[in-house]
Amino acid sequence: MDNAKTGAFIAELRKELGSTQKELADKIGVTDKAVSKWERGRGFPDVAILEILAKELGVSVTELINGERSTPETLKAQSDSALIETLLYVKQMGRKTLGTLLLILGACMLCSPLFFAGNSAPLFVIGIFAIVGGIFMIKSKKAFILFNMPKTVLEWISLGALAAAVVLELLPNGVVLLWGTPSGEPLRETCSYFDPLPYGVGMFPPFITALLTAAVAVFSVIVMLIGKQKPKNALFVCIIVTTVISACPVLYGFERVTVIGVLITLMLALSAVFRAAANAKC
Repeated sequence: MDNAKTGAFIAELRKELGSTQKELADKIGVTDKAVSKWERGRGFPDVAILEILAKELGVSVTELINGERSTPETLKAQSDSALIETLLYVKQMGRKTLGTLLLILGACMLCSPLFFAGNSAPLFVIGIFAIVGGIFMIKSKKAFILFNMPKTVLEWISLGALAAAVVLELLPNGVVLLWGTPSGEPLRETCSYFDPLPYGVGMFPPFITALLTAAVAVFSVIVMLIGKQKPKNALFVCIIVTTVISACPVLYGFERVTVIGVLITLMLALSAVFRAAANAKC
């Protein structure tokens, strides 16, 4: 897929029709800056609007992707080539988007010691891994090799990550509670995520995370047995919500963040990633 060639083809077709970039943009529902970017080879039209753009320019999607008009003799070969290139492009854009998000997340975590007091080492370490992962996603063409696995395998890995999170939540030192004492030195106490004590003292995320993780794990098994798409999408949303809640203890101060808590959040995030990959194969 040659962005420059397709861009020049779009510009040529637009001029043949006597349209300006603004007029073409208004007809297909984008900005004139987007059209300008395409024509300069700095970007490529979104897959969702390729058909609309091709129809407006009076060519086929295959011709638009290839950046040239097709003849009856070459149409079949070019159609196959255009389809493969489009799929690869979509995959590449998804990889780069995820990589960029990881870079942003990692940078925020690395900067956390500047804004919060207490022990920020766990998040600092995760930030380093997030940045390394983001660079790998952006630079490596093989970053999504795991997602070439069968859908059933992806679902089992997602469920396994949920099970690992439940096991970690059962450990007796996953939650840190700090009690005030007359001496001024805080008394440190630990308990498991399933212990309602943190909830009773106003630190609700661990207990809610434990209940949600167990429920989502059961839901995951049911969804795998049912095999319907809508429940699978709902399951992905539930895992994301649980992941976000699991990260909330940081709001109470980094001194309450434990390695086990960080691992629980990572397991939930891993489950969400593989569940999304499995859903995409449906």
